[in-house]
Order: sequence, then C-alpha cells, then structure tokens
Amino acid sequence: MKKKQFVVVLFLLLSPFIYSQGVTISKIELSNSLQMERTDESFVITRSDLKAVRSTLVPIVIAPNGDTIPSQLDDMDGDKRWDELAFAYTLKSRESVKLTVKWIAANTYPVFPVRTNIRYGKMTSPGHIEELTSDYRTNKDISWSKNYPYQMDGIAWENDKMGFRHYFDGRNNRDVFGKCIATMALDTVGIGKNGAPANTYQVEATWGRDILNVGSSFGLGGLAIASEDTIIQLGNVKKGIEDNVDSTIYRLITEGPVRSVFQLDHRGWNVNNRKINLSQKITIWAGKRNYEDLVRIEHLPAGFNLITGIVRLQNKMPLVHRESKSYHLMLTHDKQTIAPLKQMGMALVIPSSNFVTAFDTPNKGTGILSTWCTKLVATNSKINFDVYATWEQEESRFADRDYFISYIQSEVDKKSHPVKVILK
Repeated sequence: MKKKQFVVVLFLLLSPFIYSQGVTISKIELSNSLQMERTDESFVITRSDLKAVRSTLVPIVIAPNGDTIPSQLDDMDGDKRWDELAFAYTLKSRESVKLTVKWIAANTYPVFPVRTNIRYGKMTSPGHIEELTSDYRTNKDISWSKNYPYQMDGIAWENDKMGFRHYFDGRNNRDVFGKCIATMALDTVGIGKNGAPANTYQVEATWGRDILNVGSSFGLGGLAIASEDTIIQLGNVKKGIEDNVDSTIYRLITEGPVRSVFQLDHRGWNVNNRKINLSQKITIWAGKRNYEDLVRIEHLPAGFNLITGIVRLQNKMPLVHRESKSYHLMLTHDKQTIAPLKQMGMALVIPSSNFVTAFDTPNKGTGILSTWCTKLVATNSKINFDVYATWEQEESRFADRDYFISYIQSEVDKKSHPVKVILK
C-alpha cells in the first residue's frame, strides 16, 4: 500500500524568492502581474527557504479569509524528512495577496481533498494486482503472454481534469485518459473480473476512457534519439521480447492532494553501440490539463538529439507552431480520439533554450510513424517540457479549436510571467 504524502509545491523556478530576516517564515506574498486569473497556480517552497531546517513544527498556509489552503509536505530525496511545501492557490487578475504561514505539530496536519493520483498496478500472483511504489525490469522482462502483468500497461497518473499513462512494458510511449469526473478513478481501471489485467479502459465508462490512438507513433510525449538520418526509439520493442534498454526503474516520489511525482530511470540505452542513461521526473498538479517532464541525460553521443512529439493519426487540421522569447509551442486540435471521434487538443510547451527544430515522420514504413516531432537539446544537462491534453467531454469549451489555442497560449503567458513571491 502506498503512503499518501502531504506536500506543497511552487512553480516559480524563474522567479527567485525575496526574504526578510526571521527565525521561520510567517508570511508569503504573491503578486500576479498578468491581466488574467491564474486558477490553481502551483507553488513549491523548500524547507530551507522557509527557514525550517531545525524546526520540529511543520507549515500550513492560511488564506486572507482564514481558510487553510490545501497543501502537502514532500520528502523528495527519500531521507524520511520533508523537503518541500507544495500548494495551489487561485490569483485574480493583477492580484497581490498576503498568505500566512502557520506552524503546527506534524500529527495535526489537515487532510485535504485528493486531486492527484499515481497508479502502478502489477499482477504479483495469478488474479492479484498489487500497487507498487517501486519496480525494476530488465530488457528481458517483457512478457506478452496470457500472464501479462501490468494493470494499465505501466504507470498511470491523473488529476481532477485528465489522465495519462506510460507503457512500462518496453514500448515507453505515452497515452491519454479522458475524464468525465473530478474524483480519482484510475486505481480500479484495467482490472478484469478475474482480478487480472484487462483492457477495460477503452470502453467508455462513467469516469471516462482511454481516448488516444497511439499506433506506431510516440503517442503524446514519448522519447527517442535522433541524428540527421537515424531515429532510435527508447525501448523499441523487438517482437515483444526484448528492448534496447538494459534496465528500467520506477519510483514513486510523492503523492498528495495537490501534486504527485514519480521517476523513471532508463539505464544502458543502446544508441549506436554506446550506452547512455536517461531519467524522467514526471509531475502532475491539481487543476491542470498537463504534466511536467524533466529529463536528464548522460553520455549522449555527438550529433544526436533527444526528440519527442505528438501523434497525428486521424488528424486533418494543421499543426500550430508558435515561438516566443521564452517558449516554443506546438499544438494540434481535431477529432483525433479513438471512436467515437471527439475533439481532442494536444500540445507541447518547450523552453526556447531546449528547442532545436521540428519535423514530421512518415505515415508508412518502420519505426516511429505519423508523428509531429521536435528535436531537443539539453541545457545544464537537462531538458524540461510540458505535455497538455484536453477533451471535449471533460470540458465542452474544448470542442472549439480557437478556444483550445487561446487556452494553451494563456498557459505559455503564465509560464513566461511567473508569480512574484516574497517570503517574510
């Protein structure tokens, strides 16, 4: 059984904190410079920034009206001590607000409504699926027999808006769940009547369904390595028996009411007879229609770049590219779901410092097909990008292409103008 951890997170890597002197922080001032509301804006403040390195008390955050703001305290490095406070708060257009930090005993920490979830279910004995917080497989552990072990082909994550999954069986592609309800649903999805994994999620249910046709593409946000004339997919299953990564490790980092985080470590990825290592830290926040992917890569051969992309199966409308000083945006919106066809939007938001160029893969042949791709370069040994998905049955306004494009553009604007945070 995984343990729920209550944590608070901050999305302000571009905006350093400003401090005043004191034993511990008692005030957080937030200022929104944009003329738009920032619903469920996400924040992370570290233990050291809160000046709580030696404190036996723990922080909660109080709104001006006296309400306790949903938050969590996360142990990010596994040392059994919280490292970060994460919370979500809605700021009105051009609003500045002063929040109070209250220090309480750890055993009195409030329980908040759960709005994020990670589910990694694996059949550990016939008819028994267990939820694991960590797992390991080699390039030989890819069983496509009747005893296929993975509940949803691998790790699934969701919030109150959308859901996603990663194929842990060697394919390493990304898929999307459309949701019709705000409550967490994926713990029970993909389990048959006999208790074994079953493809129940492609049948529309009250909670929603699997909506993306991945085929031989990346899906949404899968990874590969590319040179000028070669694409080597991460995993690239050979007849469902063996892949090109020596070992893959899954680890749940934290799971809570406002954010959930997990990590994948791919060790010994064979790229032109050279082994490279790649890790991914995936974060999903409450109230958002995206997840964050932070990639770190070691020993990348000269002349190769990391690539990711968006599937273009069933797509008739053109891909949209937009560039700003800080971000490169690529998005698609069309009736591109598994039947019945519904309007679905997908987008990648990439820091300009990580973006190189965009290209398409062919529709026929072998390898990665029918995918709009973007070539990426690491800065400071890391690449980060945001992956968005919307579905008209989750929110009817997303049936409109112009509305979706404006929504993604507003997300880019908010990332380009982070909330100013002052700690006192």
